[in-house]
Amino acid sequence: MKVFWVCILWSIQCWSQASGSSEFAFTLLFDWKFPVDKIKLYLHEKNGNSLENVLCLTDKETNSITVIGGNHYIVGARFSFPTLVCVYEGFVYRNDMGFEKNTLFYLITNGMESLSLEEPLFFSEEKKVIEVKRRLKGKTFQTEILTHKDLQFLSMPSVHITTEMLRLN
Repeated sequence: MKVFWVCILWSIQCWSQASGSSEFAFTLLFDWKFPVDKIKLYLHEKNGNSLENVLCLTDKETNSITVIGGNHYIVGARFSFPTLVCVYEGFVYRNDMGFEKNTLFYLITNGMESLSLEEPLFFSEEKKVIEVKRRLKGKTFQTEILTHKDLQFLSMPSVHITTEMLRLN
């Protein structure tokens, strides 16, 4: 019977997962070509991580959206903070026919449990993808922000193609 309990206790230690939570706050600033009242925010949760108590504050005067909340994450999971997809719902005409045209803006983080930035992240026609990375420089971590016109400039491990997203606003 002692062997049974030793095995149970050992298996709990070996296969248990540690998790944590952190708060985040950041502002997404958009070019005036993309009014924020026509933008919907979606997220793609990764590796069992999820956002909690999310508040999206839209400011039409600055054409920005401030996102505040908490992130529950699995410790050690490579992609911790969810990918955020902002969808601008527009309309175009081609050969005298009208079409709905959705423009997608991506906020991709790599290996970060949280995302709190003082400066807003700016999306435009030339900057549809913002990639935020945390790099170890010396003995401290520094945040590196890269912008791309399209997803084709990113390596595949950075991009998550998904069939499901959760709407935030």
